Amino acid sequence: MRTKTYKVLLFGIIFSLLASGVFAQIQFEDFKNSFSDFSGDVARALPQAATMGLDWSDARVRGFPHLGAGLTLGAVMIPKDAFLDLADGIGATLPDKVKDSKLGVPLPAYTLDARIGIPFLPIDVGAKLGLFTPEMAEKVGGLGGVTADYMLAGFELRYPVLKGNLVLPAVALSAEYSYLSGGVGTSVTGLDTSIADVEGFTINMDDPDVRFEWQTHAVDFKVQASKNLLIFTPYVGGAYTYGWSRAGGGVSADLDFGGATEEEVRDALEEAGYDIELDDSSFTIFSDATGGALRAFGGFSVNLLILRLDLNAQYNFATQGLGAGLNVRVQL
Repeated sequence: MRTKTYKVLLFGIIFSLLASGVFAQIQFEDFKNSFSDFSGDVARALPQAATMGLDWSDARVRGFPHLGAGLTLGAVMIPKDAFLDLADGIGATLPDKVKDSKLGVPLPAYTLDARIGIPFLPIDVGAKLGLFTPEMAEKVGGLGGVTADYMLAGFELRYPVLKGNLVLPAVALSAEYSYLSGGVGTSVTGLDTSIADVEGFTINMDDPDVRFEWQTHAVDFKVQASKNLLIFTPYVGGAYTYGWSRAGGGVSADLDFGGATEEEVRDALEEAGYDIELDDSSFTIFSDATGGALRAFGGFSVNLLILRLDLNAQYNFATQGLGAGLNVRVQL
């Protein structure tokens, strides 16, 4: 399941357009603009992606020893314009499934979740963790030439506003911190490529790998209402998320600076104000995004004894991005 998620969804699409020989030679201005703009679009989507996990339908906050644990799978959508602009900048052709997309391209996430009531206090605490390493990819059969790493972790505190009764819904307030990081890469084989006019220099690359990486810190404040109706629990809510994000795109390769030194090229780029990482084996351009966004969410769960199957959807008013998730858990 994890292999399919990473290979087919977001970055299988990216690398289908990058691994087709588009880097024969590219002007630095085009390279910089393409990767900076794309990284900026990804960075703005990261805080919403970081909130995935712990999306439980039941807003009732119950004390110790009530607890639950399960698995969340979800995704948020990145607007397809990010991919169209990247393709235009590097002279590539996008697959039709991206160009014809109505919703965008999904950035997937998964977490293992747990929640427990706190003795003597009217709160419960939730924690989540999702992890995917290149070593894990090898154990499950690889990703078809794509390398990937991923980490999503966080914790949440919930406080009851209304406990709910026969007429009124349960209402809870929560505060959450999440950290999301990751990256993907793939080879562009058989090419001697170069980036021309890099602040007066040329960077030559031998058989480059294309690499994207990102990280975000996000805080999320949420109000949620739910109502138990026989075996169903519908719920709705709103949230405000503030994130500090950084995303980068570039290449990993044996780099040659055309007679200049690595330090000379790096100094020239830094003096020009670029946020870059450069050495003799990689060249990455980063974009930052800091700010907050409101989102609305809702869904329902199907409750079978101690098993909960929870479906949810969300809408980000700032990015106009959609998201969706599935949670399966045991809840006592």
